[in-house]
Amino acid sequence: MRFLIKQTGSGSERIGNLTGFLRSPGAEIETPTAALFTQGGSVVHLTAEVLSQVFSKTKLLWLPLSNSIHLETGVKAQNDGVAKFAGLSGHVTCTTLHSLSEVTPSGHFELDRAPLWTKNGKKMVSADRYMDVMEIFKPDICLAIADGRTSLNEGSKRISKAVDRSYSMLKTCINRYKASKELQSSSLVGVVVGTGNPKRCDDSIQNILKHVDDLTGIALQGILDGTEESMDVDIEKLNEILEKVGKVCPKELVHIFEGHWNPSIIMSAVEHGWDVFDGSYPVKLTNAGVALKLNFNVTKDVDTMYLLDMVDERYKEDFTPILEGCECLACRKHTRAYIRHLLNTREMLASVLLAIHNLHHFDQMFYHTRQHIAANTFAVFKQHITKQCEMLKNFPPNRHKASNGPNKQTENPNAQQKKKKCVSEVDKSHINSNGI
Repeated sequence: MRFLIKQTGSGSERIGNLTGFLRSPGAEIETPTAALFTQGGSVVHLTAEVLSQVFSKTKLLWLPLSNSIHLETGVKAQNDGVAKFAGLSGHVTCTTLHSLSEVTPSGHFELDRAPLWTKNGKKMVSADRYMDVMEIFKPDICLAIADGRTSLNEGSKRISKAVDRSYSMLKTCINRYKASKELQSSSLVGVVVGTGNPKRCDDSIQNILKHVDDLTGIALQGILDGTEESMDVDIEKLNEILEKVGKVCPKELVHIFEGHWNPSIIMSAVEHGWDVFDGSYPVKLTNAGVALKLNFNVTKDVDTMYLLDMVDERYKEDFTPILEGCECLACRKHTRAYIRHLLNTREMLASVLLAIHNLHHFDQMFYHTRQHIAANTFAVFKQHITKQCEMLKNFPPNRHKASNGPNKQTENPNAQQKKKKCVSEVDKSHINSNGI
């Protein structure tokens, strides 16, 4: 795989190309972009046939081993790699140990092995065992195994062990990668961990830089441990981490940022030179029955929430699409009322239609991001998206029912009406104030 920077913006934001995939010679993926998150090798809620109607071009597939390790026997028997086995051979695959969006038990680490929590329970995985599976899966991009499931509030002892363990496993991955005939068509990505401790994070970065000639990219972990509490991060601190790691690591490497981050945080990451995101955010929204509804027109002021709770009673007789003007299959053929009916009757089609819209709309966000970087107007676009996300912080779910709200007698009537319109858009207790 080759990563080429085509254009940079006024800051560190950049447009790039991922090409040179030996299993998909003609494939080209523009960055910044989000991968399509998979479960058991398949894009969540979508069959291969439906996926081909949603996206006509090659997409990057995100394959956590935690939800696909059970495919090992079948993939090995077919011997053509996990993409071919899953019926998605036209797409590019990126494997990692686990999804940072998954909540798993803490602890269970050993000196040279990491726990892999699967649907069949815990499996202790060494770097050698991990690379054995990679040789069978034959991914286009492979993230090195790492101890990256730590939050920013993790203790220094835990972080130090995570950094040391990750470096030990990285060296094994690199040695196996260089000696493997099966992985000559794959690219290896190093993983930065320990971000909760600046000194140990620097050590982790230096560990990566020692082997930079054998790597095609870097990925950032060590911020999330899968819990909602770990998502409640200080934005300024997160920006410092994104900026520091993005600047220190070579610009010719593709930069991957994992986690189900909301659009505002993604825009901040793009601003600091991050290129690829794991695509778990639209999946999280779909599973919660929530539709994404961002406005991409920077000349239009926005006063409504960017999330829609599709189960809400207000959509019972709403025969408009999820988003007016959206070209996705769901919006072209179905209404809010119909999708709400499917959700309330627990029909599988509900998740399919929501997934089609959310994935398409999320992909459009990156398309417009690249357009604004090219036009040198990314700062304006970032501010426009951030403003929409901040509205959810000001009016989080169920906040309008709380007793500590503003005094209605002293609040401006126009502000009251605007607030009412905002809070009516989403009322999901499991979507926090960051929209994640």
